[in-house]
Amino acid sequence: MERRDCLRAGIGLAASGILPLLSAQAQAAKSAHVPMEAFARRPLLEQLSLSPDGKLLAAIVNSGKDSLIVVRPTAGGAFKTLARTDNLELMFNWIKWVNNERLVFSTRHPSGRREKDNLIGNVEATETRLHAINADGSNLLNLIKNWGASGKNLEWAYEQDNVIDWMRGDGKHILITLPASELNGWPAVFKVNVDTAERTGYSNSNSRERIYGWMTDDSHRVRLGLARTTHGARERVIHVCDPDGSNWRVLSQMRWLSPDVWWPLGFGLDPNLLYVWARHEGLAAVFTLDLRQPDAKLQLKLAHPRYDLNGSLIYDLKGEAVGVRQQALGDSSSFYWDERYKELQLALDEALPDRFNQLYSASRDGRTFVVRSDEPGRPPCFYIGYIGEQARMELLADCYPELLDQPLASKRPFDMKARDGMELHGFLTFPPGTDEKSGKLPLVVYPHGGPHAADGPEFSPRAAFMADRGCLVMQLNFRGSTGYGRKYLEAGYRQWGRAMQEDLEDGVAELVKRGLADPARVVIVGGSYGGYAALMGLIKTPDLYRGGFAIAPVTDLLEMAEDDGQWGWREETRAWVGDFRDDKDLLRANSPCLHAARIKVPVVLVHGTHDRVVHYRHSEKMAEALKAAGKPHQLIRQQHGDHYLSHQGYRLELHAALEKFLRQTLGV
Repeated sequence: MERRDCLRAGIGLAASGILPLLSAQAQAAKSAHVPMEAFARRPLLEQLSLSPDGKLLAAIVNSGKDSLIVVRPTAGGAFKTLARTDNLELMFNWIKWVNNERLVFSTRHPSGRREKDNLIGNVEATETRLHAINADGSNLLNLIKNWGASGKNLEWAYEQDNVIDWMRGDGKHILITLPASELNGWPAVFKVNVDTAERTGYSNSNSRERIYGWMTDDSHRVRLGLARTTHGARERVIHVCDPDGSNWRVLSQMRWLSPDVWWPLGFGLDPNLLYVWARHEGLAAVFTLDLRQPDAKLQLKLAHPRYDLNGSLIYDLKGEAVGVRQQALGDSSSFYWDERYKELQLALDEALPDRFNQLYSASRDGRTFVVRSDEPGRPPCFYIGYIGEQARMELLADCYPELLDQPLASKRPFDMKARDGMELHGFLTFPPGTDEKSGKLPLVVYPHGGPHAADGPEFSPRAAFMADRGCLVMQLNFRGSTGYGRKYLEAGYRQWGRAMQEDLEDGVAELVKRGLADPARVVIVGGSYGGYAALMGLIKTPDLYRGGFAIAPVTDLLEMAEDDGQWGWREETRAWVGDFRDDKDLLRANSPCLHAARIKVPVVLVHGTHDRVVHYRHSEKMAEALKAAGKPHQLIRQQHGDHYLSHQGYRLELHAALEKFLRQTLGV
């Protein structure tokens, strides 16, 4: 039977072959009002990984207040918990098998190194660590030794989990980057034994300075280095060598914000063919470059008429590049140029129609695989599939099991024009049982973070929660959002608090004009940049909103621009927001903490003290300014909380506060 036919036939067996991951959590009683906890939880499954032989399944599972790394036989059986955390001082990043028995996983934790501990002064950062463990729970190791002579260079090593090559076919070693030496903080490549944690220098990567990233080819040879000309330089440099390690040369030197910039994605089986992304008709597309030809031109490999394709390469079982995985409008999608995988994707989509289906993990022989499947506006789930005489796909687990069979909000695309005529796109989430004909609804404006990101048709638990409480939720991809091409992105440059904010105002006006939103009942809620937009909305249009709810917001643009500029991003920050030396008036004019007196409505601030993306002091400044101005406000301080609300207790706290806020401001 052909692979496509196997999948089509296999979906019919799903009902009889369901493998609930945590059966106790997979049962949810129907209720008139969905419990807040069902939306506030982290997804039951965040990652799944099949062992190379397909016999074991590893996953990051969120159960109760803890996150766990678990392993169990693919065919079913008991779980083995390998690691556990409550997501306060330590969080899991990812998991990956290196052989049929050994699992490597990454963790992160907030740090605040002081001058006596490092060479670069006081630094608050998120640090990462790399670990390995056997499937039976034995031989747990920190793979990056930090003792003895081999550990002296780790004073610089905030990031210790950057695996650049999993050495497919080896099963005992991986290639990582770490600072080259005690006195040289630029990264070099090291070979690490996953059973013993012993590491050795690899290739000649430590002999080249100012290179901050390395790439290998399919034969595990270091072939390419990414560099800056100087600290904070406007130009990025690509160094490349021949397959035998000789003839190092500059392949390209360009400004990152140049319209003709291109950037490497990696190699396939051909060691002389480099895959890159570059612009094609205004959108990022995949090209190839023949390194054997000194004057080689970029050759178009794959483009999309609507989406940027500048994600990560997808490889087949032999190591050939077959497509690119792209975060397309919030939906992590797979785009292929290989006909075999186009057929496979078509088979998945026919087996699971009207959904976004992504091949997520597979055994080395390709006969066992995992699929992540998303229905627009509905919680995602995972399927496990088998190819052979008894071809089938079985539901493995739902990511939000308590929401099964519950009446959930519907999510629909939304298009409009801004006041200057620019076409804008987004999504509306209607309360359960309502639609465009239901009359004027209380409205929540819910801008995304980033701001270089985008909302898509995928399930948003917070948007669904607010809709479940009776609100129409607008997620507008204002100018500056990604996925729509360079023109859409650049329209947001230096527009924090300006045109980007006006897009949200225009979105409200459009929904009022269409008779969907009640102009007297509008609030704005957001996190990170979205939290900034929530506060600026109350400042720029104080009569438009009845309240603002800001999660980990940026409130001082001058401070943010200075921080980013000092870490080597001055040119980009100048273009995106403004320069902390040359644009002080612009930055001050659009910093919420300096204009709290203009706010007329209640404000709620929620922020974790260990946030390493937007520092907690941004909310402190805002709260102090609101207090000084005599404005009603609440600051919810989440001790040791991070930017992503990783700790389940803090997620519940936030949703309880948000529910109260919606009730008090909108009467829902």
